[in-house]
Amino acid sequence: ERQAAEQEAQLLSQLKHPNIVTYKESWEGGDGLLYIVMGFCEGGDLYRKLKEQKRQLLPENQVVEWFVQIAMALQYLHEKHILHRDLKTQNVFLTRTNIIKVGDPGIARVLENHCDMASTLIGTPYYMSPELFSNKPYNSKSDVWALGCRVYEMATLKHAFNAKDMNSLVYQIIEGKLLPMPRDYSPELAELIRTMLSKRPEERPSVRSILRQPYIKRQISSFLEATKTKMSKNNIKNGDSKSKPVCVSPPDGRFDRHGHEPPEDPEVSFWL
Repeated sequence: ERQAAEQEAQLLSQLKHPNIVTYKESWEGGDGLLYIVMGFCEGGDLYRKLKEQKRQLLPENQVVEWFVQIAMALQYLHEKHILHRDLKTQNVFLTRTNIIKVGDPGIARVLENHCDMASTLIGTPYYMSPELFSNKPYNSKSDVWALGCRVYEMATLKHAFNAKDMNSLVYQIIEGKLLPMPRDYSPELAELIRTMLSKRPEERPSVRSILRQPYIKRQISSFLEATKTKMSKNNIKNGDSKSKPVCVSPPDGRFDRHGHEPPEDPEVSFWL
């Protein structure tokens, strides 16, 4: 456990992204325990947020807004050859302004390169991919599967795969027994989820390609306009006419808190 905690602290100290929980510091106390200080997420975790909905479905734009932020954090990790491996709702947090912060990469696996495959069976059963249950090597496409489970859960307020016992759950996942999406959501979102939950890893899109899909780009453009309008109103209210954007570039995970370095693809950007 101590070695795992030290590994998590070292990993967290190297991660700097607006959608990943901020590492502050760590030290060994007089009691021999390792203490890790992380940024505080006032909004709690996504698990609690979804429970508060009480079967009231979220608007599609809210689902996709959170989904895009999780995807950008995941893309950043994958560019660093890191698999998260436990992307459950309890590991996704919110700030007081509803910004996503992905946390707890304590069981993350660092690969030497994109072609490497991991083999350790680890993660939360509801979000584990078919290849994990089949004891096959896995890579970043297992995180994509978990991301698909995540957005399905945000949209339906239910697990993508659920069962009364473990054997039934494993069967549903391996066979891809996915219930249809509610008609409240667009066919584009349903199709995106379907591709992320493809049984064959090679048929799942990478996070990079997901963020470049026309449907996602349109949603991001809508977020951008809505956020610019909101910021303008706040600036006028506060007597400040200058906006202060935070730009994020999903393709390579870079970000500039002062707007000095714009994204490579202006259409794939997000203002926080």
